[in-house]
Amino acid sequence: MDFLFFGVGSRQEGTGRRNSCWLTSLKDRQSCTMRTLGALLSLLLIAHTEGSGHSWTYPEETEGDGAAWSSQYPTCAGKEQSPINIQTSQVSENKALRPLKLSGYGLQEGEFQLINNGHSAQLSLPSSMQIIGGMSHVYTAVQLHFHWGGKTAKFHGSEHRINGVQYDSELHILHYNSEQYNSSNEAQGQTNGLAVVSVLIKAKEDQENVHYEKLFSYLPKISNVGDNVTLSSIEIQHLLPHDYSRYYRYNGSLTTPPCSENVTWTVLAEPVIISKAQLDELQNLLLNSNHQSLQNNFRKVKPLNNRRVEANFSPKEEKGKESQSQSKPKHKNKAAKRHSDH
Repeated sequence: MDFLFFGVGSRQEGTGRRNSCWLTSLKDRQSCTMRTLGALLSLLLIAHTEGSGHSWTYPEETEGDGAAWSSQYPTCAGKEQSPINIQTSQVSENKALRPLKLSGYGLQEGEFQLINNGHSAQLSLPSSMQIIGGMSHVYTAVQLHFHWGGKTAKFHGSEHRINGVQYDSELHILHYNSEQYNSSNEAQGQTNGLAVVSVLIKAKEDQENVHYEKLFSYLPKISNVGDNVTLSSIEIQHLLPHDYSRYYRYNGSLTTPPCSENVTWTVLAEPVIISKAQLDELQNLLLNSNHQSLQNNFRKVKPLNNRRVEANFSPKEEKGKESQSQSKPKHKNKAAKRHSDH
């Protein structure tokens, strides 16, 4: 899970062109200058969250030594790391865990930056998006991003696995504990500071997900590291499965440096379906800092180390269960597609 908080839009929505500060009015020039300064601040904050000027790449382990991240970020070698393989036979049902209650996950209008941060495609989220039920505290959204595979046909890309099965991709929605802490930066290293909602993604032939496509259609605009576009509206609830009431819960870490071990993970039991063509877009349209295809940006599973994994349902019910979630068969005519996009 990429822990890069901020991004200020410096491109015009849908064009990929950089905004010019040579505008006609003083007010417009001042506004543009503030956006430019914000973009510079964004880059500085990205460098800061990666820690002391150090950089990191995938995979986590360099050839032979197995300790690339932990040599610079010691917590990455901790005992409560993420992701994990969720063995449903070892999961305990906890009926006290309530379904997630979400606020602000519907239609939001404003300015929301989608950026290629070198590790993923990351979308900034408004503070009006919150988890207000199903957690011990209120958690406020910060950003979302994806993990995927792609280097060979064998490489699926989810970070979490269910009974050893790796899904094609995984969506992480990062939140911070806004009841106890004033900002996401403050919460980063604090007890109960962070919470992530994880959505497992499976690709199928001709199962285009119209809601994911609204986001993926911007990927060609952010092919290079630092490229960004500003979206005028988002509707994150449509990126979740239809039924997000059932989930697995455990205590873990960020899945990228600094690997802070203060994350409450909520892994939704029902996957989302997208098309294989959409997965191909995710796997092949972005470049990393080496100008190579950004692929296999997932961390290997980590030992559970006596941690407890719970579910708010009976895991025995999950055998063979699969959801169509928000996906629909790809329509041949535009009218039918418009009818399906509701």
